[in-house]
Amino acid sequence: MTKPFIQKLDIMEAGNFIDELLTIAYNIEESLLHSGAEPGKDYTRLDLFKMAEPYMLFMLNDGKKMEYAYPSKKVYD
Repeated sequence: MTKPFIQKLDIMEAGNFIDELLTIAYNIEESLLHSGAEPGKDYTRLDLFKMAEPYMLFMLNDGKKMEYAYPSKKVYD
């Protein structure tokens, strides 16, 4: 299996724009991998971030917290 584009990190910060965007892109990539997609063949890094954009807009516009898995060993609020 090809290595995913987005790897888990040691520490992330909840509410940090970069970490939140990376987290959503990570979850999208996990879904693609579970469906049999291959990084670099079926999608690019940029595709992941483009797919994450609507979720970030939803969170920023509505101020709602969504639940998803952080690609990190620890998450700080």
